[in-house]
Amino acid sequence: MPELPEVQTTIDGITPYLINKTILKCTISVKKLRWELQKDIAKKIVNIKITGITRRAKYIIISGENLYLTIHLGMTGTLRIANRNELKKKHDHFEMQLDSKVILRFNDPRKFGMIFYSTESPLLTNRLFLNLGPEPLSKDFSAAYLYKASKNRNVAIKSLLMNSKIVVGIGNIYASESLFLSKIRPDKISKKLTKKNCEDLVTSIKKVLKSAIKKGGSSINDYINVDGKSGYFQYDFKVYGRTAKPCHICQSDILQIKINQRSSFYCKKCQR
Repeated sequence: MPELPEVQTTIDGITPYLINKTILKCTISVKKLRWELQKDIAKKIVNIKITGITRRAKYIIISGENLYLTIHLGMTGTLRIANRNELKKKHDHFEMQLDSKVILRFNDPRKFGMIFYSTESPLLTNRLFLNLGPEPLSKDFSAAYLYKASKNRNVAIKSLLMNSKIVVGIGNIYASESLFLSKIRPDKISKKLTKKNCEDLVTSIKKVLKSAIKKGGSSINDYINVDGKSGYFQYDFKVYGRTAKPCHICQSDILQIKINQRSSFYCKKCQR
């Protein structure tokens, strides 16, 4: 599943092509992704000039005058920029033609993504956004905040980090990598974290996410960026997907365990 770095990389990629451009035509080839698409969505977004592209959690919000188009990439969704002569690919379900002669296409093999429009900001009115935690790269996500959020919770710290009500956008990959960098086991109970643990973990999360964004995200499974290219942060993985391979620091085998039915990776010597 695309996580925060992949979504941010997508936004950084599409913004130069979309900002201040007008949508001339919208073509949709399916009635339903994760949810049924609004029947009038193709008509509503036509002739709208795009004035903003932002991210909240893993949602992409494309905005114009009195209209907001919200996109979630789901499990395998991608957005890419195409020219008018480029043939559609299998699973291209949604496209917007712009007055700059480029096309924004949404491809989603598993159809777990979502696209919907609203006339008011979804941040203020949509239930999907109302209970979200702070952005991990914001000042609101601090060591003091994490310590307060964790001190009475009897759950594994990795589960806490993947709870969008606590902090948004940190999925399986970046939680595993951040916990390794901060030397904390993924199954450590949240309420046992010290203030120093929280300081180290917040610093590690911000460092890992910034590095992943800079390197275009992690291209595992089907993720590609808007130009059809792969990211390369996966070459920096210290623990994720490295079961039985030697730790880069101590040479011990990387272990794999299940936490809430999700695979977690760690080094038993480097992480406590």
